[in-house]
Amino acid sequence: MKVLHLTESYGWSGGAAQALYLARELRSLGHENVVACPSGGDLGRKAAADGFPVLHFQPRRDYDLKTARALARLIDGLKPDVMQAHHPKAHSMGLIARFLARHEPVFIFTRRVSHPIVKGFFARLKYTSPRIDGAIAVADSVRKILVEYGVPPGKVRTIYSGADPARFAPRPPDPAVAAELALPEGLPVVMLVGNFSAHKGQHVLLKAAGILRARGLDIALVFAGRGTDSAQLKAMYGAEGLAMERGRFLGLREDVDKLLTLAAVSVNAAVEGEALSGSIRESLAMGVPAVASDISGNSEIVKNGVTGLLFPKGDAEALAARLEEVLRDPGLRERFSKNSVSLVRENFTTGMMARRTLEYYEELLAKRP
Repeated sequence: MKVLHLTESYGWSGGAAQALYLARELRSLGHENVVACPSGGDLGRKAAADGFPVLHFQPRRDYDLKTARALARLIDGLKPDVMQAHHPKAHSMGLIARFLARHEPVFIFTRRVSHPIVKGFFARLKYTSPRIDGAIAVADSVRKILVEYGVPPGKVRTIYSGADPARFAPRPPDPAVAAELALPEGLPVVMLVGNFSAHKGQHVLLKAAGILRARGLDIALVFAGRGTDSAQLKAMYGAEGLAMERGRFLGLREDVDKLLTLAAVSVNAAVEGEALSGSIRESLAMGVPAVASDISGNSEIVKNGVTGLLFPKGDAEALAARLEEVLRDPGLRERFSKNSVSLVRENFTTGMMARRTLEYYEELLAKRP
């Protein structure tokens, strides 16, 4: 089988990582993969270094007819069996190109966020066109959004994104990262991995940390992700009266697995848009207990009281209470850790994600005349 992976992703993100993991796993199962993405971007460089053919694809907007025509010619030349769009502009371009091309691959789009879908004629056509063979939702909560929008239920399959068990597995603190960060000794490390934005909720965690400080519970805070080394985040940290020597602002990192070895708790404080937190999935795979906002698909992986604790989104008081509960109870952390590793290995690995995706491809291909 030949699969064309389509994405406009330039910078590195969870969605880009999942597209590359999928291509790797499908290749290991004997299938051919081609990646169409911005050739100078992070995904393009990583995919090329990994031996995948990378074809330049960089739409300027949702409905870029010039790029769609070029994609149609690419489809006619490659003749893929399946074309999967991993991001929104790729979804739009793939749909137009499938209309323009002579060759007709099975066309699937992936929905990775829980933002409400915009309304309007073109938006509705983008999601409900009969030229779309199937859709992959990364959580049941996202599937519900698509179905309520009007995508036929039979066309939407929930396939959870996966963590790489070879990379994300329990292990002792990484000595090199520990030396680099030089965190104050004796303080539990609370870590939030995610690009800096209002949606990701770093401000909620900062307020919760201020509440904990007032209660006499000292912690070290570590932020990693694009923009987390910004002056803006540091100013927000300082505004909460938190000691700068107890905070680390790392920016985008390639060694998240090593960073997580230092964490006592991993936090997802998203207030909107989150579907199924990749950083929480990876944290749980490593046995790091999670405290996450109860938004979209987070409850599908953070089983409240089993693998971690949930709190109402945006509620800093509730987040502080959940963190205090976990940090003051080593036995609870140990139980969460054991349950978390088992849950991920049984349901949320990259291998499982790829096999379920391949089964979906085969089902859709079998429906073709």
